[in-house]
Amino acid sequence: MPLPDDVALRLPNTVNGKAWLSQFKNEDLELATRLLGALTLVSHSAFERALSRLLQDEAAKIEGPVALYATRETEPSDDYFQIHANAKDPFAPLDAAPRGADLGSEVRIGNMIRNLVKEQPGKFLNHPSLETLRKERAKAIFLVDDFIGSGKRTSEFITSMWHSPSVMSWHSRHQIRFFAIAYSGTRSGIEKLRRLKCAPRIRVHRDCPTFDDMPWRPETHEAVVALCQYYGGRTSRPRTRLGFGDTMAALIFEHGCPNNAPAILWAPLSRKHVWQPLFPDRAVRNEQASAFPPDILARDPVTLLADLVDEPEEVTAAVSGAPPLGMATTAVLALVASGIRSRAALGYATGYDRRACTDLIDGCIARGYLTPTLRITAKGRAELRAAPDPGRRKLWVPPIGEDTYYPRQLRRPP
Repeated sequence: MPLPDDVALRLPNTVNGKAWLSQFKNEDLELATRLLGALTLVSHSAFERALSRLLQDEAAKIEGPVALYATRETEPSDDYFQIHANAKDPFAPLDAAPRGADLGSEVRIGNMIRNLVKEQPGKFLNHPSLETLRKERAKAIFLVDDFIGSGKRTSEFITSMWHSPSVMSWHSRHQIRFFAIAYSGTRSGIEKLRRLKCAPRIRVHRDCPTFDDMPWRPETHEAVVALCQYYGGRTSRPRTRLGFGDTMAALIFEHGCPNNAPAILWAPLSRKHVWQPLFPDRAVRNEQASAFPPDILARDPVTLLADLVDEPEEVTAAVSGAPPLGMATTAVLALVASGIRSRAALGYATGYDRRACTDLIDGCIARGYLTPTLRITAKGRAELRAAPDPGRRKLWVPPIGEDTYYPRQLRRPP
């Protein structure tokens, strides 16, 4: 199945993309190209705009100051506030990231936090010390990250804060709450955070697409996993062939590739291993950055469904036209009818963020088209059967690109 034009012209056709694909055997080339086409690429602008909006929306629900911290690597046995406090000035802000570290999202999120504090100095606090939290009577602690993968980094960071007796006391008296806020996160990572003693509230802008959630036929999914397993053994990180924690994340940021993605995409170079990663040591090169769209593009539901079912005519007919329900709603019904039960997969298929996808799914449930467990109802199947025949619609509207456009859909159908 050919990839959509908007994908085919990007990563697979960059210089580095072609070099990466050249390492695969001829019989694996199409599958490797499909793997690239399934990635969700998040640009700098899309990342910062969405995460800033999420932080402001959540902070608006809280009466009082909100402390912002960029999530960073730390030892869970450390007392974060005690170790990083300034002995000369107990009210000095803490460092957003460790000095001399190999920094990625921490720097970008740290800059975002500084901008938010400048916009709303009375609402947001920039990496406040323990004394500043006490003085300003902060009502919430926001741990900000780009991606919650396995949940290890965020949980260890929260645990290091939890060592402070003051923080524990404020939390037990319901004077302060913890929030883990990220652009995206996996189900397993989010569940890990929910088990912490401080019971943080988790907010993400978009569910993380993983290769496990892709709306593919089982044999396609098995082939992609086998591909990552086989070629991942040639990388410098064979133990994370499917990504850290076997997450198989399919989300790539312009500021870096998460290590939860398959190792063939990011494993660093070494003398013993000849594999050339697409994102060496998780870095996105300038030439590849051109492949990142300013916003997440909507997926083509017809293309997705054609890959999902053996005989897609009945299902794709429901999404090839423009029924009263709308393309997005009908695409969701068609995907669920084809066996998709994951909200993350539905979000990937539509290209919508978590809020928009949730509204779409909840609307289908409210109308009686889907059950709360995401199974299509008899009413939903009736809507799919009532969708117009795509073959007849092609007779009414001329193809895109004609020099003259005459609205034949206003004429009586032939």
